[in-house]
Amino acid sequence: MRIVFRAVELIDGVADRARGGVDVVVDDGRIAAIERTGGPLPADPAPGAGPARIVDGRGRTLLPGLIDAHAHYTFDPTEGSLGAIRARSDATILFAAARHAELALRAGVTSARGAGSIRDLELVLRDTIAAGTTAGPRLVAAGLAIGSTGGHGHQFGVEADGPTAGAAAVRARAAAGADVIKIVSSAAAMLTTTGLAPGRDVFGEIELDEDDIRAIVETAHLLGLRVMSHAQGSDSVTASARAGVDSVEHAWLADEASIEAIAAAGATLVPTLIVTDVNRTLPGLSRRERERQDLIEKLHRASCEAAIRMGLPIVAGTDTGEVGVTADLVWREIALIRDHGATAMTSIRAGTSTAARLLGIDDEVGTVAIGKQADLILVEGDPLDDLGRLEDPELVMQVGRIIHDQTERQR
Repeated sequence: MRIVFRAVELIDGVADRARGGVDVVVDDGRIAAIERTGGPLPADPAPGAGPARIVDGRGRTLLPGLIDAHAHYTFDPTEGSLGAIRARSDATILFAAARHAELALRAGVTSARGAGSIRDLELVLRDTIAAGTTAGPRLVAAGLAIGSTGGHGHQFGVEADGPTAGAAAVRARAAAGADVIKIVSSAAAMLTTTGLAPGRDVFGEIELDEDDIRAIVETAHLLGLRVMSHAQGSDSVTASARAGVDSVEHAWLADEASIEAIAAAGATLVPTLIVTDVNRTLPGLSRRERERQDLIEKLHRASCEAAIRMGLPIVAGTDTGEVGVTADLVWREIALIRDHGATAMTSIRAGTSTAARLLGIDDEVGTVAIGKQADLILVEGDPLDDLGRLEDPELVMQVGRIIHDQTERQR
């Protein structure tokens, strides 16, 4: 079926400004034409395809589908203990994961990068989405992470100490079908000590050194896989950047020198700002936890603002699966990137075209261009004036199939 978005404002993920008065034509799951309203459109589709559907775009903006570059759909945003989640059956975890993925898709998240899962269940979820038996974002999936023995990632990953073990772990992950390598280079500065002994304070201490990470990166790149590094403290951020990772995740506690190391390496930052933003409103925090949250958030804001000042590529990732961080909050991460100093257009690109480049899927999605897959969202009004308009898309389309449609609600 042909679908024509008539007279929309278009944010294509490339241009610095929106284009007004545009018709966008979708045929057979791909973008077939982008023309000024009233201009020539492609020839009619093949006989038997049925009449075109016209979507009234007046007062609405069309954008690429959103991308969440750091998602844990197999985790549980209502449960802070990975040990408790790990004790659940595969079927229980996957049932909940499918619901999280469907929530994300309904919110306009048409692609995502899985940032690690228990028992490789993320790869199972990826495959069921690709097969069409589960509704969700197309998933670039890591599955099991790679970390140090007893480190932060030990409950959802493999333990590999030293360069030789790290390189072997990468080869095993590739053989298992991972699309990307997730490493856990530091402990996690969290309000709660997920997966660790009760009462233990964690402030992002390094867990993989530069030689460990370099062996992982070199092996992964040799196999055509990118590396995302959970790194929070300055030492782990610097080691990750110098060792050549493709993206640093979080960098909550990173000082300016370590952010400069990311810039010098040409890597991307996925700051996951939403986690510390959500943590401030979690109920039941003790006074000590609130003081800890204030400190983490202050350092997190400073590191992200430094990265934006330096012109680092910033990509939106929610870390959904963390307590309180649901799968439909990519729009809020985009808004937070703007709040930390980026322009509204740069922030939208962080959740569309810049994210697609990081995930290695930019040849198909992330921009609105002729020949690309039709992953699109339609929102009321102008999101450049109010990024909150991304929260509730009027229409969500994935590969030309309409997933959610409210376009006639107020018309």
